[in-house]
Amino acid sequence: MYIDPRPSRASRETADLDDGRSRFVNWASFIEQLGVWFEQHELAAPAMPWVLGISGGPDSTLLLHAMHELSRRRGWGWTLHVAHLHHGLRGADADADAAFVAGLAQRLELPFHEERTSIPAQVAAEGGSTEEVARRYRYEFLERIALKTGSDAVAVAHHADDDAETILYRVFRGTGLRGLAGMPEIRPIQPGSRIRLVRPLLHERRATIEALCSERGIECRLDPTNVRSDFTRSRIRNVVLPLLRQQINPNVSDAVLRLAEQARWLGTYLADAAARVFDSLVVAEAPQRIELNVRALLAKQKIIQAEVVRRAISLVSGREQDLSFHHIEAVLKLAADRASGKELHLPGPVAVRKVYERLEFQPITVEEAPPQLLPVFVHCPGTTPLPQLSAELVAEVCDVDMDKIDELRRAHRPYEEWLDYERVQLPLLVRGRREGDRFWPLGAPGSKRLSDFFIEQKIDPPLRARIGVLCDQAGPVWIMPLRIDERVKLRPTSRRALRLVLRTNGQPAAGAP
Repeated sequence: MYIDPRPSRASRETADLDDGRSRFVNWASFIEQLGVWFEQHELAAPAMPWVLGISGGPDSTLLLHAMHELSRRRGWGWTLHVAHLHHGLRGADADADAAFVAGLAQRLELPFHEERTSIPAQVAAEGGSTEEVARRYRYEFLERIALKTGSDAVAVAHHADDDAETILYRVFRGTGLRGLAGMPEIRPIQPGSRIRLVRPLLHERRATIEALCSERGIECRLDPTNVRSDFTRSRIRNVVLPLLRQQINPNVSDAVLRLAEQARWLGTYLADAAARVFDSLVVAEAPQRIELNVRALLAKQKIIQAEVVRRAISLVSGREQDLSFHHIEAVLKLAADRASGKELHLPGPVAVRKVYERLEFQPITVEEAPPQLLPVFVHCPGTTPLPQLSAELVAEVCDVDMDKIDELRRAHRPYEEWLDYERVQLPLLVRGRREGDRFWPLGAPGSKRLSDFFIEQKIDPPLRARIGVLCDQAGPVWIMPLRIDERVKLRPTSRRALRLVLRTNGQPAAGAP
């Protein structure tokens, strides 16, 4: 069994001091430990192409030198692609950073890739914070270079202090359990991407990295914004953490990293627990569509409910989604809402809809609205084609015997109805539903809105626009094929009847004579 010789992310005070002093480590042992890390994570394939995100600062410059040295010592023969994104943020300093990284790649005889963008212009056009937009553009750039060079791994130089700062940043923004887990060592660079983002230095402290650069005489660039407090991350680094060390706990970063490790343990357990109960909650499943039993879901503990919802969204969208606590909370509130037909749109993009006792998850697709059913006058008697319904309506006027009326009223043949012809106010027409439609459903105590009737019958909203409404001059007489209006039902005094049969594809519907 392999034991990582480097300290875990949850035991920093035994190795690095939180006040910035580094643990003693020399270059040879650092390279050896780094090699073991790559082997442990199955990232040591010979001739493997890598893309390295290099800013020119101490962290990324050390990573470049270390991976270059490691490949040479171990005989792995890696191809290292040096990638640098010019953010258009710091004028001449940014230009000097780009020139430095280009020169470094040239000295090491490595391929160099550079792109330039204007993050301020992107923020003005798209909104969001400078930090968030820059991060997104940086990862998009690195993914493009990986795809261009045939690499499936991108290495970046995040370290343990970055991790602690990220966790605090998420706490201040109101994170959930997953946010407390901090940065993963390996993850897809973008949701659904085959390109892996790899963080080989995530176990190392900033002070150790700087000490190694000093020991090896590694030249690097220093970003002045890192020592100013212009951005949220730099304020956490330069103001919040020093204050916490001084006033609360001198080892605050260690405490945060221990919390993160425990959050990862608990997160793994909850994900496993949710996976075990998930199948018992699924009432229907199809490609990119999942339906959950609402009552069974709400009977589980809240934390399991949340994990089940997260799993459903991931399965439907085909990838892990960046969901906030508010996203999950909104879905659970939707599940608990007694109303039916409400819908939420979430990242993915995924639509979640409450339909009676089901919670439906499916991707959001741009669909054309169903065409409005145009009015079609009905031949009475005769056969009337209804092409928008892929059907035809057959109307027959006939005499009825008094002793047959009860038999006809008790008969329940789908797609066939018998009406009192004398009570029907001709002409008849078939149309789609309209706002404000009302009718008196056969057997109901009174009239109601057609929309309420659809809800009671649990007709899904997308299907309601495709239901034909047969009307006479007084209003709806048959909501096809669900129910006729009380006004036109056969009575003991009826002598002439209107027999209606809805045929699909030229054949009688199931149950019709």
